[in-house]
Amino acid sequence: MYNARATLLEYEVMAAQTYHTVVDRIDILSYNVRCFRLRLVEPTRLPFEAGQFVIVHVPARTPPAGGVKRAYSIASPPHEEGVVEICLQHVDGGAASTFFRQLKAGSPVTLSGPHGNFVLKHPLTYEPIFMATGTGVAPLRSMIHHLFHLQVTQPVRLFFGCRYEHTTLFEAEFRTLASLRHNFQYIPIVSRPKEWQGEVGHVQEVFRKQITDFTNKEIYICGWLEVVKAVAHDLRAYGVPPEQIHYEEWG
Repeated sequence: MYNARATLLEYEVMAAQTYHTVVDRIDILSYNVRCFRLRLVEPTRLPFEAGQFVIVHVPARTPPAGGVKRAYSIASPPHEEGVVEICLQHVDGGAASTFFRQLKAGSPVTLSGPHGNFVLKHPLTYEPIFMATGTGVAPLRSMIHHLFHLQVTQPVRLFFGCRYEHTTLFEAEFRTLASLRHNFQYIPIVSRPKEWQGEVGHVQEVFRKQITDFTNKEIYICGWLEVVKAVAHDLRAYGVPPEQIHYEEWG
């Protein structure tokens, strides 16, 4: 994250509410991504807007050395009170990855928040288009479920890109949602396919094929910063007005 925002975030972390949680469930989403469902213990409710994130306080491996803090988008929607879900991609040797790898049901996790301004634009009278790569789908999942909780009737689309077909996250969930909601379209895209029968390439390329009219649309992008910036650049080149493109500058 950029230095100015890092300083602001450090202040926000110090001022934010601290929450004590325990692991309720761990879901394996792919070979290196897990979703942790955390049940709030004290306080028992964490108000947030879909798209925001929390800071997980990772304890030090060897006291008295200080721990680290890591930001994770909330993958669950706001109406699921009493729990928050976060997605973690494992990084060999990473402090947070090492901490999360040893967690099990009932393990304590301390976090603070909520943080961030990557939230849905109001009023919700437009057609939202979501574009994600990897674990960047987490806050968009929260937004999508929140929209359907509000019973929106306009078209909602999710373009979800990944390298390999076995790394598509929440695949069964999104396909089920698309079968239940006539106004939800789920478009998974694989850039390095082997036996994949769906869309191939990058999210912005498939977007360009399917979306030609940008009227009354708002586009939300999330993923690794450099990828997100490249996608946003291409969308502007396609003619999407910059004010209709939303993403959070993480790096």
